[in-house]
Amino acid sequence: MKPGYAGGAYAGGAAVPYTAGARSRGGVAPYVLGGAALGVFPGLWLYSAYAYPYGHPYTYHNDSSNRNETRDVTCLCQQYSECGCDNNTDSSYLNSVANNQTVSRVANNTLYINGTLPNGTTADGGSESATGSTSAAGSLKQQMLETSGWWIMAAGVGYTLWLM
Repeated sequence: MKPGYAGGAYAGGAAVPYTAGARSRGGVAPYVLGGAALGVFPGLWLYSAYAYPYGHPYTYHNDSSNRNETRDVTCLCQQYSECGCDNNTDSSYLNSVANNQTVSRVANNTLYINGTLPNGTTADGGSESATGSTSAAGSLKQQMLETSGWWIMAAGVGYTLWLM
């Protein structure tokens, strides 16, 4: 079983991963979301993200309050990553994701789902990456993009220590 893959869908609802920023197989079009708006999820977002609004409210059972709730749903995928966001109408899927605080949060009456997948994620049983790139040059470029944020941070820390 692939990371984040359960019951035929990734945390974001997709059955098959794809490159963040692309339209989902179900037709959900993304828009770019700035870094400050990513405070919904803890952790480090090295790049901006794509937001995939699902277009209509969903009703799910909130285990904490033990009642049904209806909210708009937006799935987020980090730029330069693989994405698992897609409109999924299976109520058992939505109940499990909405009650999993590691992949979802509620803010401003919207349920946000982290649909970012580890690079290299494939569809269950698949062997190609979501981007379809298997070349060494493509892998090196992707690795450089992923680590470039760390170089900037390390340079800033080094500069600060040098000033002391």
